[in-house]
Amino acid sequence: MKRAFVLVLAALSGCATYHPAPLPDSAPVAAPLAATQPLALAQLAALAVQRDPDLAAARAQAGIAQAELLAAGTPPDPSLSIGFEALLGGPASMSSIAGGLVEDVSPLITRSANVNAAKTHLLQVNAGILWQEWQVAGRAEQLGATLSGEAAQLASLRADAQALTELDQNVMAQTAAGNLTQQDQSATQIALATTRAALDSEEQTQAQDEVQLDALLALPPGTPIALAPPDVAEISSAQLQQALATLPQRRPDLLALRYGYTEADEKLRAAIRSQFLPINLGAQGGRDTSGVTSAGPQVTLSLPLFNRNRPAIKTDEATRTALRAQYAASLAAARNGAAALGQSITMLQRQSAQADQAAAQAASIAEDASRTFAAGGLDARAETDLVTAAGDREREAIQLHTQLQTANLSLAVLLGLGLPVHG
Repeated sequence: MKRAFVLVLAALSGCATYHPAPLPDSAPVAAPLAATQPLALAQLAALAVQRDPDLAAARAQAGIAQAELLAAGTPPDPSLSIGFEALLGGPASMSSIAGGLVEDVSPLITRSANVNAAKTHLLQVNAGILWQEWQVAGRAEQLGATLSGEAAQLASLRADAQALTELDQNVMAQTAAGNLTQQDQSATQIALATTRAALDSEEQTQAQDEVQLDALLALPPGTPIALAPPDVAEISSAQLQQALATLPQRRPDLLALRYGYTEADEKLRAAIRSQFLPINLGAQGGRDTSGVTSAGPQVTLSLPLFNRNRPAIKTDEATRTALRAQYAASLAAARNGAAALGQSITMLQRQSAQADQAAAQAASIAEDASRTFAAGGLDARAETDLVTAAGDREREAIQLHTQLQTANLSLAVLLGLGLPVHG
């Protein structure tokens, strides 16, 4: 009896104890970025993956899946029962003692399936986290390219505003001297007002995107981030086709769905094996009031006559079927989305090249017109139109160039380019 008591105490000494973990009263403050050279897109993506608060919360889900794996591989504790009945009267000569030790062996029968299910669930969670990280990295790169394009747009608008301001001052002076009319002055002022309104709108858009990038990097709103000119590689048709062929083995969200299907398949195996469960094995014995002692084995199991675990089996079969359909739909959507974006990129490449050519022609015409206007060979309204047209063509080219860059970045995310291929 003393030895049993010591064993019980030893077992209890290894039990877990409670430790409080109160919620914080304020949001955690992220460390500021170290003073560095302007960030390239790859550096920006790496920082976003390291610092994004939502990713930190997502990574905590892996701990839950690891705990579930531990639970799947750990057998339940045995049950110990002890009974004592004091002799109060009658012909007997002593009190009775009874005891039993029982172990539920059901987990041993379903252990392999449950462990495999828990392992694939952990893989599914990790793949889901990787997909979130991959998307955050892509979002950071897209914001970097977008902000660089907005900076170029603002530079173009400011240059136009400066040129139109100087032209307006010139026109005002010549109007006062009687060389030009109020119509000339009105045309210049309208163009200047339109350019300034576009400048204000672009500044607001840039500020909103800067706030998004700050949030992605866990920085206070308004934190300046120096960006290097984006260098985005274009994806060739051959790269696209090769990546589409291996998409199911590389894209993390598709891998997560495959792991989820495998988990459901293993759970179905466990449900089928559970038709005879639970099964308890043990031993019991004791001494009755007449001094007779006895001991023997004990077996308890379910007879699959009515329930046979059919509800759980049907549920797991339906779950597996649904996940199979979901995977097929997601794979088709991923391939179609990437292929469609590849076609859009081909169109953007053509449009961007045409816009660059149109912008160069408009800039050359505007430069010649400026010299002609200075020499008195061109009226103010024509000069205003040519300056405005050159700026518009330049900004159209910048916008298409930015769209082409962000489209290539989006396609790289959809194809999972740079991620390993899993067998």
